[in-house]
Amino acid sequence: MNSRAMGGLLAATAMFATTVMTGWTQTLEDGFKTPAVEARPRLRWWWPGDAVTDAELTREVRLMADNGFGGAEVASFTPGFVTLTPEEKVAVNNYGEPSFFAHLRIAGEAAKAAGLTLDYTLGSSWPSGGGFAIPPEKAFTELSMARTEVKGGQSGPIKVTLPKRTRRLGALNFLDARVKDPKVADWGKRLDARARTVAVVAMKGSAPDLVKRPGAMGLTISPWSDVLTSGTLDPASRIVLTDRLNDDGTLDWTPPPGDWQVFVFRQYAADVGVLGAAGQGPQLILDHMDPTAFAAHAARVGAPLGRNPTGLRSTFVDSLELMQDIQWGPQLLDEFRKRRGYDLTPYLPFVVQPGWMQAWDEHYSPPYFDTSASDLAERVRADYRRTVSDMMFAGFIEPFVAWNHAHGLKAKFQAHGGAFDIIRGYGLADIPETEDLPHGGDPLFMRFARSAAHLYGRPIISAESFAWKDRPYDVTPGEMRRRADTILSGGVNSIIMHGMNYRFHAEDWPGWHAFQPSPFALGFSGPINETNPVWPGMKTLAAYIGRLQSVLQAGEAVVPVAYFYGRYGYYVGIEDDGAGKQAAEKAFLASGYDFDRINPDSIAQAKVKGRQLLSRGGQRYGALVLPPVDGIRADTAEAIAAMAKSGLPVIFTDRAPSRDEGLADAKARDARVRKAVAAALKAGAKVVPAGEVSAALRAASVPANLSFGGDASDLVFVQRRVDGRTATFLHNRADAARNVNISLPGIGGVTRWDAMDGSISAQSAGAVDGATRVPLTLAAGESALLVLDPKTQPRTVAEPALIASADLPISGWSLSVKGHVMRKPFTRDFGSVSLKDWREVPELAGFAGQASYSRSFTVDPGWLAAGTRVTLDLGQVHDIATVTVNGRTLQPVIAAPFRVDLTPALKPGANALTVVVANVLQNGMINPNDAVYKKLQPVPAGWVGPVRLEARK
Repeated sequence: MNSRAMGGLLAATAMFATTVMTGWTQTLEDGFKTPAVEARPRLRWWWPGDAVTDAELTREVRLMADNGFGGAEVASFTPGFVTLTPEEKVAVNNYGEPSFFAHLRIAGEAAKAAGLTLDYTLGSSWPSGGGFAIPPEKAFTELSMARTEVKGGQSGPIKVTLPKRTRRLGALNFLDARVKDPKVADWGKRLDARARTVAVVAMKGSAPDLVKRPGAMGLTISPWSDVLTSGTLDPASRIVLTDRLNDDGTLDWTPPPGDWQVFVFRQYAADVGVLGAAGQGPQLILDHMDPTAFAAHAARVGAPLGRNPTGLRSTFVDSLELMQDIQWGPQLLDEFRKRRGYDLTPYLPFVVQPGWMQAWDEHYSPPYFDTSASDLAERVRADYRRTVSDMMFAGFIEPFVAWNHAHGLKAKFQAHGGAFDIIRGYGLADIPETEDLPHGGDPLFMRFARSAAHLYGRPIISAESFAWKDRPYDVTPGEMRRRADTILSGGVNSIIMHGMNYRFHAEDWPGWHAFQPSPFALGFSGPINETNPVWPGMKTLAAYIGRLQSVLQAGEAVVPVAYFYGRYGYYVGIEDDGAGKQAAEKAFLASGYDFDRINPDSIAQAKVKGRQLLSRGGQRYGALVLPPVDGIRADTAEAIAAMAKSGLPVIFTDRAPSRDEGLADAKARDARVRKAVAAALKAGAKVVPAGEVSAALRAASVPANLSFGGDASDLVFVQRRVDGRTATFLHNRADAARNVNISLPGIGGVTRWDAMDGSISAQSAGAVDGATRVPLTLAAGESALLVLDPKTQPRTVAEPALIASADLPISGWSLSVKGHVMRKPFTRDFGSVSLKDWREVPELAGFAGQASYSRSFTVDPGWLAAGTRVTLDLGQVHDIATVTVNGRTLQPVIAAPFRVDLTPALKPGANALTVVVANVLQNGMINPNDAVYKKLQPVPAGWVGPVRLEARK
């Protein structure tokens, strides 16, 4: 994309960013009590292709609105492992046809009528591609490598190994009837025709020491073994022999004396298609380095929407998950030469590093080959990865954003997993979206999306949320609540819940689930819809999330530290050779400093104002910290030096960079880096040991968000400043309680905002040394939203005193149940029972559904005196409980502690109590006679207690 087009794209993006925040008229309290639509959580809404009806789409949109959701993300694909009728197969594969877009318009109109908006996945499933629009010539490619060890002195020609195409999931799957269409009879040959020998290179050197790595889920993901010790090559001996290779694998070459490694590099069309895609025709993945491939794709799956489609907010690109031996595009060598200034061909053996942005199995391994006495190989890899990144932006990301803006839509994009500058990838999108599947919801990983949002001016940070592998039916609302807190503590402010299934095959309870178990895998969570017995708790959960997001979308983020990240792609462990300790990030938070990662592109566009780094997006940082890196782009080093000269505190951890990252013109560029670093140090930048960075920040008068007293391990936080007040959200990730004192900057009164019921109460706090100290106990998985107001004063708040209590009996409860056992309807009245785990009751051991417990109890009139609150502690509940007292139904309780305030519903003397307990689907799905469902294991279920009434004043 040329500079003028890029300028227009950025201007349009800025326009979209500013429109989100205009019209914010609610006070913080109002938004917390009743969250605006934009603050409410959204649902990923799975459609079975085009096998949908207007009436059901409209009903489901209304259902979302009635239960407190702000909208949905439409994801349409093939319903796997479901027996479809011939008519259903046709309907499913009408995705992308006029009937599909007619249905999408109806859904959009229904969303608008309900005050919601939809996001639309731009294509069926992922990665992007599929249909007749992506023929073999526009499909994505990979580079494969084969290596032969050769002893010098033998006469040529010599026999070398030729690389084969890695067999994966099948670009043209013979089990798919769509590939038998006569219109694509020659596609297999055309895919094979993409194969060509790119290079044959010989270098003196030794072989790597390798260890075989198993494929993910038993599949072949990559041909590479992991490296124990890298092979060593002598780049001075490099010889390009491409034109001497014969078709039979003989090489017309006589190797000179020495030990040689001969490499053959061959391009292939990658053998994997769009995963689970609906639609007509084969489902080839498009070439993400070719803008014409994206244009063809968008014309098929997006253009029929027209401009400004009703009810649609954005289009969305899900996980990239591009499986390639070596990231590649047919034009890469030419582009590399133009962009980096030299020919990559003789250096291709250095680019292979197993695990680097390897879809489904990103991990650290040393590279196959290095050099013994120089950093040449590392420089080549940096140049190669930068070029891959450049081509992904030019071929896919920039066209995707521009297409959306041209059609009056926002662009929503998941950049993680991409072999490019992921901060810029997130940042170019109007709505950067992360996800919680990697590492079980890692708030440090998720900070990459938030970083991009702050750097590029994006107010909404989205997350695909509540995705648990191998747990299709047993994720509880309590776990969702805890995971939501983890996600929000990672900087996200717009949760997309994974997810709601369109009601399909509902007669076969619980109906279609997009990620239901199969003979090959247990699938993913989870059905968030009416067929799940815990659905009545979703409105409570949605309100909880919405209240928190209303605060986290307000005001401006307080992030003192910009922490440099100059690599391409990301996975946990990429920065510490696979250790995955995230030591620096954890140290920042433990010392009270929040941080964003900052990339070279953002440094180039930032300026210093008042000794603070001001990003293009308007975020302010009190300091720039660099991790230990040797190579950095010369222009980035010079920009950092200019910042230091302007008064920005700059800290180099352990050591300062000493060279440029690339190979071209290395001597001159290295000199520029050294000169820039020297200038930065002269201006006041510091080289600081890793363990002393936080102390150095304080010595540089960089204000922290807060400070901790006590054991703060596993505490994570985010902070915002709203109309002069400071809102701090803290989450305890540990499985044990944390008792800490938190010191917040400045002096003011503190309130604690309870997102579960919308209440706001005074929090004990005191003024100490110009700060406000707050004593806080957080149970395992618990969170707190604290708001400091400098217009008020801190004070001590007495805890309500327990004045009376009474235990309700474990026995004597009337019980009736309605639900399913082994997926078949089950209803029974049990009469009088004792509270216990349903797994201990033979009739309920395989039950999923709702159970109604009832009894009466007596309340002493003295408990109802003014100022007294009476709570019911239900003890252990699996998994939600809805309490009704004297005919008044109270808000469902969805997470521990299962306590309900009964005060408004009580009367003196006898009171009628009903507790409806619902469990997740899991136990009702288990069938020992079914090859798939017998793999599921029973989980705790029902109501165990003990049950206790408490009166406090």
